[in-house]
Amino acid sequence: MWTLRNTFRRTSAAFAPQRRALTAAAIAEGKVPINNLFVTSTEVTKKTAPVLIGLTNTLEQKFTKVGYFRPIQPIVETDHHIDVMKQQLGLTKSVDQLYGVTSERAIEYWLNGKGDDLVEEILERYEACREGHDFMIIEGSQISKHESAMSWKINVDIAKAIGSPVLTISDFSESANTNGELLEEILSRTALNKDQVEGAGLNFIGNIANRVNTKDPKALRDAIRSKLREKDLPFLGFLPRDDFIASKRLNEVTHQLGAKQLFGTKAIPNNVVVTSAVVATSALKDLFAHLKNYKDGALVITSADRSDVMLGLMASRLPGILPNVSAIVLTNGSYPHSNTQEILQGVEALDKTGLSIPIFSVPEDTFTTADKFSKVSTDILPTSSLKIDRSKQLFDEFVGKESIIGELDEGMVVNRSPKQFQHFLFSKSRAVQRHIVLTEGEDIRVLQAADQVLRQKLSKVTILGNPDDIERHAKSLNLDLSRANIVRTADSDLLERYVDQYFEKRKHKGVTRESARDAVLEETCFGTMMVEMGDADGMVSGACHTTANTIRPALQLIKTAPNRPIVSSIFFMCLEDGVRIYGDCAVNTDPSAQDLAQIAVTSAESAEAFGLIPKVALLSYATGDSNSGPIIDKVREATKIAQELRPDLDIYGPIQYDAAVDESIAKTKLKAIPSGAKVGGQAN
Repeated sequence: MWTLRNTFRRTSAAFAPQRRALTAAAIAEGKVPINNLFVTSTEVTKKTAPVLIGLTNTLEQKFTKVGYFRPIQPIVETDHHIDVMKQQLGLTKSVDQLYGVTSERAIEYWLNGKGDDLVEEILERYEACREGHDFMIIEGSQISKHESAMSWKINVDIAKAIGSPVLTISDFSESANTNGELLEEILSRTALNKDQVEGAGLNFIGNIANRVNTKDPKALRDAIRSKLREKDLPFLGFLPRDDFIASKRLNEVTHQLGAKQLFGTKAIPNNVVVTSAVVATSALKDLFAHLKNYKDGALVITSADRSDVMLGLMASRLPGILPNVSAIVLTNGSYPHSNTQEILQGVEALDKTGLSIPIFSVPEDTFTTADKFSKVSTDILPTSSLKIDRSKQLFDEFVGKESIIGELDEGMVVNRSPKQFQHFLFSKSRAVQRHIVLTEGEDIRVLQAADQVLRQKLSKVTILGNPDDIERHAKSLNLDLSRANIVRTADSDLLERYVDQYFEKRKHKGVTRESARDAVLEETCFGTMMVEMGDADGMVSGACHTTANTIRPALQLIKTAPNRPIVSSIFFMCLEDGVRIYGDCAVNTDPSAQDLAQIAVTSAESAEAFGLIPKVALLSYATGDSNSGPIIDKVREATKIAQELRPDLDIYGPIQYDAAVDESIAKTKLKAIPSGAKVGGQAN
């Protein structure tokens, strides 16, 4: 057990959150720096790329190396968020390394009741993705437009597992109201988002409204700022609906049509706007008459045999009698007649006449191409540099960057979620591959646990017990224990060596060699000897043995750690709002103040070994100086001793349980006790 504890102590440092500068108030409250942000929505939200781009630009002004991760990648051809973020952040990882699973795989996991497996796979991918970054943007996904509740639940589980605060984006594209009505709706939806996020047990950073339909965005911004002075709501700002960002660009259209360029300037500016599509199937004179009703930027779709259309449109540019056409798209994958090609190439070579029009080819027919054009998304592409710049400009103007940075500087209370805790244990276990001995092979629960450990490759396993019985149980339960080492203690080659060692260690207590053999034959003692002799790294026992029978051999043979004179127990409780350790609930019935201090410190050290940041509360029926009595005084003295033993830890007592774990109660009961601020409401 001691060896296993040391193993986790040595490896837990890799998971410790990076420390950065926090505000003095945050430090006083025992908060830790925020090194990631989960960006999502409580509803179906589209066109969020401008918000992500603006947010990225803001965070890069504070952090050295910002990374990006998308837990679930939607299988939608028009979604380019990963490509855009990869380019904006200069990320060297491949696209496949920047997301967890596809939406199809996520839905499959969910429908098969394997939500925990889904989160575990995503966590593994996230840990690999975040290497080398001091801050991570995590973008939640709308997994299914028909199942927003499912999407929200999955996003909540992922945010909890990663331990990330949440920033929400609300879509206002369909809210065509006056500024006064918009103001009330923005504040109302921000309050709802806050309640929903915090109700799910997550930290809420704030809300950003996107695609807000307002004729006067500056007036709305000023009105919101004025209103927020009265209301304490974490509204961070908004992005107004913008015609420039909503427009279709030629490079975006041709990309989504899968078009191949045949003629025209190769370096097409990405500011060429496509306003509409015109299908040219009629005579040239009819097309010209029709085009007069359009604005500049129409895209003409026609067949490759319509040389008259191509040459006529180029000729029409000279007098400027028609609106400028943005491009010509030829259907069915065909090329123009060779004579027409020569003319087009000649015009392209001159390049000073102003006649050249970009000409593209697509494999589909005219109807299919026109239909695809109607579905072209205006999502931002990595090449949409002007839209990207516009997004940054709007974000800077209408979103409170100082509010975002201020929220991050305030830090957050960290409670490692059960899924995050499990992931930590599993990841470290797989990495170190220790050897664990299970002493209770006759217990079906132990065999089921061994099967899971082996299937997930968490450690090497030895099971003590009757091999015939174990194999029979495994077969009946469909368990795979083929990679386990199953040992009957009486048949083990290690028995005599263990008997000798036990006899040497216990003969001063009157133990004979015969009684030593009897003791070692007992599975718990044999397992303890395996750890003592270095043949196993840790032992698990207690499923069907008493606490006393489990601890006794370890006390007799391994002893306690240096400077830790007593043995105590702890329980890891995986609760909805985080993982907490409770000690001592099984061994010491009436500990002295010195014993209590030792229990507090060793419990904190165990928490550190298992990747937690300990906040130690010594419980009593009083908080601070609110009461007195022998028990309270003992806890008060134990607190002082514990603080002297580990002055680097956050330790406070006496404190009542509600004040130790509930932040709102702690603020009331510890209002006049600054020394308890780092523990009150945060104890674990």
